Amino acid sequence: MYLGQYEGKQIRITLKNEKIFEGKGEWYTQGIDNPDSIASICVGDYELYENEIANIEVIPDCTSAMAEAM
Repeated sequence: MYLGQYEGKQIRITLKNEKIFEGKGEWYTQGIDNPDSIASICVGDYELYENEIANIEVIPDCTSAMAEAM
């Protein structure tokens, strides 16, 4: 999975341990730049590693939907 495609988007990440994180995907780091060579993406104050992630989905941005409705 390429985590960089989620950078800047509103996302919901479900980890393999079933914890869920929602927010804007920020600070994608490719594996080569991480100590254990595992890519990661930050959501809020959390850095989530590719090998911990079970599922990622893009969620609608409520502010964009409201602007389009006006």
